Order: sequence, then structure tokens, then C-alpha cells
Amino acid sequence: MQVREFPIESGSLRELTAHRTALLPVACYETRIDRHMLGHIPLHWHDEVQWVRVERGEGVFRVNDEEPTLRAGEGLFINAGCLHGAEDRARSGCVYLSLDAAPAFLLPPELHSAYLAPYVGAAGLPYLRFAGDTEGGRGMLEGIGEAERLLRERPPFYEPEIVARLAELWRGVIAGGPQPKPSGERRLSSERMKSMLNWIHVHYTEPVRLADIARAGNLSRSECCRYFNKFLGGTPLGYVTDYRIRRGMELLRGDANVTETAYRVGFAGVSHFIEKFRMKTGMTPLAYKKREESSNGSPSST
Repeated sequence: MQVREFPIESGSLRELTAHRTALLPVACYETRIDRHMLGHIPLHWHDEVQWVRVERGEGVFRVNDEEPTLRAGEGLFINAGCLHGAEDRARSGCVYLSLDAAPAFLLPPELHSAYLAPYVGAAGLPYLRFAGDTEGGRGMLEGIGEAERLLRERPPFYEPEIVARLAELWRGVIAGGPQPKPSGERRLSSERMKSMLNWIHVHYTEPVRLADIARAGNLSRSECCRYFNKFLGGTPLGYVTDYRIRRGMELLRGDANVTETAYRVGFAGVSHFIEKFRMKTGMTPLAYKKREESSNGSPSST
């Protein structure tokens, strides 16, 4: 199985994937969740808005502290700046289309103040789900598919066609969703969570204590644990271990050996690294390294 790396900026959780074509600040790509490292899309954010259309299977799409589950034929709008990720908990081989666009490109500038600024990044509108059982939902699903086709085939004059599709998709969001209301509490919760995750991404190679993570979010240790359970369904130190393993997988795909990798990603000993790696991936770090080298045509190392 080919494992994809999900590029995230160190220390910010901001996705580094280029969401644009040569001319347009928009991109569409197909993703199979279980083809990513550790079998899921890690929590991240980006400046673009995103539409998702599930093509096959069932996925759990975490957005901030909520977990909408989508099946084939259903879709989701994710607002700019929201923490989000995805898991295939049902092991269904979930595949989805993701259409990302820069907010400023959705409407003419003259309409931004009335129909764009109140909605983009609004804490009261983190996401909107839709399905084919309503006229508006069908229009959104078809719009995502048509945008994907245009970007893939690039027929003559496809650029203005994309512009028209995006405007229709955005109209579906603001007409079909709730009017966003100011929510300082939700915004503060999201920013605190980002701060704690960012701190981990900077300091994961060092000894990490719960108190350190809590301090990064300006929270008590108990509140810190509550935040991680609410946003990620786990513990702060459990997330540290997962992140270390994910970074270890990246190193093992290169020239680093198992011992070097264990210490570089913050484990105190090699045996602990091997134990946690096997628990998360079902194989030892050495077996993973050999598999990746084999799939890339590289000679195996011991």
C-alpha cells in the first residue's frame, strides 16, 4: 500500500498543499483516507474554503470539536481557518473529492462586504453538510463534480466556467446554512487548541509534560485534557506519541535508521519507539522502512 505524506507546516498546522492551478487559486483532488500515514488525515487548517464530496465508503470528518459522518453521495463545506481532519473508522476504503478555493476568488470584489466577509472564517459557521435528498444538496454535489471535471479536462474557456461553479457553490453555502453569529467562545477554543498543537509540533523532540502543553493553551492540566478529548477524542500525551510516530515514518522513508529515528523524534529509548510504532502501524519500524524502500526501488538496509 502506498502511504501518502500529508504536508503540514511545522509549528502551525497549516496545510502546505498548493490549492491552485497555474492560473486559478482553486484545486480539486481525490483522496483515499487510509492511504495516508497512520491511516487518517491529521488535524490541520488552511486559508481556503473547502467542499468535500464522498465518492465511496464512509468517513468521519472532524471539524473543530464536531465529528460529522459522511457516506457516499453526501458532502460537506468546511470554512476557512477551521481545524479539520478525517478518519475511515469503518475501514470502508473511503474516497472523497476535495475542492479548495481562495475565498477572495468566490465572488466579484464589489460583493465581498455583503456576501463574503460576514461568512468566511465565521466561528458560528464551521461547516455545513449536505446530501442529494434536497435540491440544494444535489446542486452542491453536482457542482463539486463539475468543477473537478473542468479542472481535470481543461476544455476551452474552462476558467470562467470554474468561476461560475464556485459562485453557485458559495451561494449554496450562504443560502442553505445558518446565518453566522459572533461566537467569541468558539473562536477562543479553536485558537487555544491550535496553540497547544502548534507547541507540540515545535517541541516534540524534547521531553514533553502535560503542564507544558496546558501552559501553551493558557489552561489548567484538567482543562487541557478536556480540550484534547473534545477536539481529538484522545489525550494530550497520546497525541504527542502519534505525532512522533508520524514524523518517524517520514524519517524512515529517507536515510535514517531505526535507532537514529527513535531519538530524533523524541523517544527516550529505541525499544519504546518500536513498541509504540508497532501498536500504531501493525509493523516494526524496520519492516516499515524495508517496505518503503522496496516500493521505491531502493536497496534495503538493516
